[in-house]
Amino acid sequence: MRVGIPIWNGRVSPVLDTAERVVVVDTDAEAGDVREEVALQPRRLPLRAARIAELRLDLLVCGAVSRPLAEMLAAAGVRVEPWIAGDVEDVLGALTTGQLDRPRYRMPGCCGGRGPGRGRGRAHRGRTGVQRRNG
Repeated sequence: MRVGIPIWNGRVSPVLDTAERVVVVDTDAEAGDVREEVALQPRRLPLRAARIAELRLDLLVCGAVSRPLAEMLAAAGVRVEPWIAGDVEDVLGALTTGQLDRPRYRMPGCCGGRGPGRGRGRAHRGRTGVQRRNG
């Protein structure tokens, strides 16, 4: 399996949209895991999505990702596992042992483990500044 993880200081980068580097790990290599670090320089989302698609990943494990970038990656056939946090080595270990779904790898405060945008349950302000209730 070919896995990509955006990195920052040895950890999963908190935001894919602004990550500067991604580590690509090929776990199927005969000589053990083969790793390379790749620059993600394009800041424009379509160019970033195209650059990630060029890496031919089976899975991209990342922290937060904007909806537009997630949709572009999905359209390019890139499978994304978002809202992941932690040390890159720990995350890779959890991925290979099937434990990536454990709460310790979820971004802090992220969605209560129920997925993006769910479970807020309290009032928040919209664009107009008018308070409304989540339904």
